[in-house]
Amino acid sequence: MHLLDFRRREVVCGLLVLAGWSTNSFAQSASAQIGKGTVLGTGAVTSFVENMDRTLAFYHDAFGMDVPALPESGARPYNPSNAQLFAMFDISGAKERHQSARLPDTDVRLEVMEVQNVPHSTIPLRVQDPGSLMLVFVVRDAARVLDRARHAHAEVGTPGGKVVKLSDGSQSVLIKDVDGRFIELRQPATLPADAKGGDIVAMRLSIAIDDMTKTLAVYRDVLGFAVESDQNLRGDPQLRALTGLRKAEFRRSVVRGPGLSLPIEFVEYRGVDRKPLAMKIQDRGAARMQVRADDVEALVAKMRDAGLHVVSKGGGPVPIPPNFMGALVGDPNDFFLTVIAPCDGCAPRLVSESH
Repeated sequence: MHLLDFRRREVVCGLLVLAGWSTNSFAQSASAQIGKGTVLGTGAVTSFVENMDRTLAFYHDAFGMDVPALPESGARPYNPSNAQLFAMFDISGAKERHQSARLPDTDVRLEVMEVQNVPHSTIPLRVQDPGSLMLVFVVRDAARVLDRARHAHAEVGTPGGKVVKLSDGSQSVLIKDVDGRFIELRQPATLPADAKGGDIVAMRLSIAIDDMTKTLAVYRDVLGFAVESDQNLRGDPQLRALTGLRKAEFRRSVVRGPGLSLPIEFVEYRGVDRKPLAMKIQDRGAARMQVRADDVEALVAKMRDAGLHVVSKGGGPVPIPPNFMGALVGDPNDFFLTVIAPCDGCAPRLVSESH
């Protein structure tokens, strides 16, 4: 097989099937489901950035995450053009590259994607603006991880630059990565007995939203996520100290998809200036999460009927090698969901494996 052939196949498989899932895994899970348009679980989380190499270097230096080695040229190459993949993202004519930073033996894994040659904006991120994704790293010692991140030139987002003790006994501090995305370093009052890894043991997502009722109506009622908690925290003084939002009131709900899906915290901020982030997927600051489905057509139809915007060209799922159907959909807050499922021969590999 030619090296270019191999790279073409790896590009698509890496983007669509992260976290160890294959088409066979999809099929086995789907066969256990009843009905159509069912969410089977969540997968890769992607941050869209200006320079992938720079971002990967930050996550390696700040947190010790494994990243692909730089080639002798000093820059990781862009991927071969893939018109079908670009149709899903509606970025025709683009060039792109993506790689993952990960911590072994944990669920801490972030895909970084850079899209060039199409119109884009750089979105200033604030914790309270609807659509803003914050990564939450669950850590053993927040002060120790903060110190390492500072040495990697992370900007501290919590006023005073120190770890804050919260009302539940946990400790947290906010920092920003090299692209301005917020990361919370959260040290629980008690770590789970089965916690693996080093200083960082797990990851979850925190998304600022515009309206909790509308957001839960989509994730609970359309996508079938379980609501694990729903708290009206009002003017919590510790959260105000953590975020620097001295007049904010907070409502927080935690949801989780089926199986090994990452927990997602939705936070609705009130009493402070908020500006919804109207983003395109290629904008610096945009983010997406993969959603695995038994039937993309059926699930996307449900999402469309709920008033969500389907970004993909044609307003529906598109075939993507090797034999997937996928669609990009914006949730009520312009956080993007990539809905995917395997298909039977709908999109053969781009090149023959026999070469």
